[in-house]
Amino acid sequence: MVVLITGASEGIGAACARHFQKEGAQVSLLGLPSPSFQDRGADDMLVSAGDITDDAFRRAVVQNTMDRFGRIDILINNAAVGLYAPPSLVDVALAKRLFDVNVFSLLALTQLVIPHMRARRGGTIVNLGSVGGRVSLPWSVMYCASKFAVHAVNDSLRRELKGEGIRVMKVCPGIVDTRFRQNVLAGKAPAPVADIRRVVSPDQVARAIRKGLKTGAQTVYVPALARAFMALESISPRIMDWYVRRQW
Repeated sequence: MVVLITGASEGIGAACARHFQKEGAQVSLLGLPSPSFQDRGADDMLVSAGDITDDAFRRAVVQNTMDRFGRIDILINNAAVGLYAPPSLVDVALAKRLFDVNVFSLLALTQLVIPHMRARRGGTIVNLGSVGGRVSLPWSVMYCASKFAVHAVNDSLRRELKGEGIRVMKVCPGIVDTRFRQNVLAGKAPAPVADIRRVVSPDQVARAIRKGLKTGAQTVYVPALARAFMALESISPRIMDWYVRRQW
């Protein structure tokens, strides 16, 4: 099994790499340059450091993965960046950069991988969405908007590729214990949000992804409570408004 993982230098991506390697998979890891990431290396691992928004880099990653391992069985689109700002104040230039990372690069990389999967009539595409892709949060409007877009891309891909032997799975985590808040493009989370301790670990997300792949799930929620939280937006938006105001 060959797994291509974006945003793999730390957090969820690194956890996924560890879990798949334990099961004997070969992994192709894409992440931002850093000594700790670039120094990794093994016979079952290909490390590519660079900017995922760079088309030439994306193409090189896919080609190098095919040259090294001969196939791509699973693509995990995990790379993403945050931006804390309300819609009335958000910097549009930063919002465009966020969409380049979170949405357009995801779509572009997926389009490069799909022909290889189609040629084999098999493969799986995993897209990391978010609870914020269903519940709009005023302090993080563009991140939420980007995850709404990822959910739309995911669901459309699933319907397009149905019957071609290519599975598409969406993952909706809640707050994950990573350095996401320290790596945002700008801004800070509101104090009540920053103080939330009901978080899941990257390893929990990675385990949930592996379970979802084994059970054939279309959508994976981590933790399970995330599903109820997202449903509340549809069932009782007034209650959701009340909850969000308390955090803001």
